[in-house]
Formats: sequence, structure tokens, C-alpha cells
Amino acid sequence: MRVLEIVASGEVGGGTNHVLQILRGFKDNMSLALITQRGSYLLRKAREIGIPCFALDFFAGRLDPRVPFGIQKILKSVQPQVVHVHGGRAAFFLALTGSTVPSVYTVHGFHFVYKPFPSRWLGREAERFALSRANQVIFVSQFDQHLAKTHGLLSANTTDCVIHNGIPCLSVSMDERGQEGLVGFVARLEPQKDPLLFLDSLEELPDHRAVIIGTGSLEMTVRKAIEHKRLEDRVTMLGGLSHEETLKAMRDLQVLVMTSRWEGLPLIPLEAMRTGVPVVAADVGGMREIIEDGRSGVLVVNRTATAIALAVKRVCQDKDLRVKLVNEARARVGEMFSEQTMLSRVREVYEKIAPAGPAV
Repeated sequence: MRVLEIVASGEVGGGTNHVLQILRGFKDNMSLALITQRGSYLLRKAREIGIPCFALDFFAGRLDPRVPFGIQKILKSVQPQVVHVHGGRAAFFLALTGSTVPSVYTVHGFHFVYKPFPSRWLGREAERFALSRANQVIFVSQFDQHLAKTHGLLSANTTDCVIHNGIPCLSVSMDERGQEGLVGFVARLEPQKDPLLFLDSLEELPDHRAVIIGTGSLEMTVRKAIEHKRLEDRVTMLGGLSHEETLKAMRDLQVLVMTSRWEGLPLIPLEAMRTGVPVVAADVGGMREIIEDGRSGVLVVNRTATAIALAVKRVCQDKDLRVKLVNEARARVGEMFSEQTMLSRVREVYEKIAPAGPAV
């Protein structure tokens, strides 16, 4: 089967790791190709594993005609039987091509919901257009599926399903329980992830140190906030690490803190749970599908610095609770968020929509 994967950003993050999982999982028994952002992390990693890659500039403009024309040219060259787009920008540009190749659109969260008018309206209509052109829609969370139905984004002819993100359920050493009092923020430094709220909560945790892993448009703002709050001695910024480096750094954490404004179904908490790092997260998006509050992690309903700081203190100070969270979390990831299960279900979607004869 010939499958073309398309993702716009390609920078370090959950969506990129998800695409890499698909590329690695299917490369030995499918003919794969990738379109992604020129010069991106994903482009480099995909080439390293031998995937034929095509680079476009998805961010020169939201209606840049060069992108759909570029996709059309690549479609003629690759002749895929299935096109799988990830994220709204890639899905929108594919829809503009008018391609008749069967397509899958994986929704990794709806950003338009959290934008002001008129951006919210424009984003909603762009999503409606992209979703209407897909033969199959995959939601990574029931929360996103519910949002799509609430906003009337799915037509009567749109077939959709929920396939939770998964991670490799490998054996991980549990000898190290993290450095006492070390908390971490692992995410893109963007408004969605709200790193400034993380710093606000750290002000209420004077006995704790922190590491921040990630880069983004708010990096300079975060650095200035650290200086303004006089947290330089307690916060270490590690920048944008590779996936492997990030997992290694996370093992030192006593708690992973997520202060997101919204989420689909992120991979980072699953990685932490598998590694044995308790997660304290804002109760947003699909987080309830990952974490059972008080059993496999702690969800903070009131997304304030004080509430987050209190939850972190509770996990750090209560050893019995921490052990319970770690054990329950690892069991939950193994049972519900297996990479093998995720890949098997994605393969079923491809097989369902792929034409029986040659691609045209």
C-alpha cells in the first residue's frame, strides 16, 4: 500500500512524534512518503529512517497557493492510494487541492475554539471545509469528537472514529524515583501550554526547583518572567531536546506539571506515566481520558497557580500517594495506550478506504 503522510509543522512535539510512530511502524510493509515543513525536525528524523520526504513552506501564508500546488505535484509523483493528513493546516491545504485520493484526517485538537472572534469563526469554517473533504476522520480523544459534533463540523457523510494516541510499552527501570523537589514543564513554549502559569505556581513552591524543556514563541517572555520573579536560581531551561533526550531528562523529575489551556490527547503525560513520573495536570481537553484523578495522576479543575502548587505539594509530600499514582499510571498506559494497538487501528482505517485497484 502506498501512503502519503502530511503534517505542517514538523517541530518537536506530540503531533510530530505521532507521525514518526506511524512512519517507523509501517515502513517495512508499506510504501510511505512524507510532506512536511522545510527544515523541520520531522523532515530530518524521517530522512534518517529512510522515508522519501518532500519539503514545503506551510507557514508563508494561510492561503499561500504554492502549498496546494506543491501538494498536487507531489501527489502526481507519489501516486498514493491513501493520504493521511495530521492537523488542521495540513488538512486545509490538502482540501484546497481538490484531490480525489482517499484521505484520512487525524485531528490533534481544535485550536479555533479558544480564539477570539472573528478568528474563531474563520477557524471553525476552515475545519468544517477540511473535515468535509476527508473520507475518514480520526479523533485522538473523545473530547475532540464531542467538540466537532457540538460545533456541527461533521457532515452526514463523514465517517469518524476515536483512536487514542499510544506509546511503546517498553520495560522501564523504576530504581530512580526522581530528584526530591524537582518539577518539570515539558511542552512547546506557546500560549496553549501556558508556561507563565507554571512559573506563577513555582512562586508558591519556594522549596522546589524546576526544569523547562521546550522552545517556542514565548521563550523570551518566559526568560524575562524568570528574571522578573527572581527564579534564576531555581529554574533551568534546557531548550528544545530530542524525544530521546526529553525522556532521559524526565526521569529526574519528581512531578511533571501541565498547565495547558487546552489539549487533545497529548503524548507527554503518557510518557511520564510509563516512566514512573507522577503527573499533575490542568483538567482540560482529553486529560480525563488519560488520568483518573487521584488514582493515576492528579487533575486540577481550578486552573490557578495556587491550585496547581497545592497539588504538586500533595504529590511530593505524600510518599504513599506518589507510589500509588506511579503504579496505577503504568498499568493504565499498558492497558489503554499501547502503540501497537494504535498502529493496528490506523492500519485498519487505511485498508478500509484504500482503493482495490491502482491509484489514479
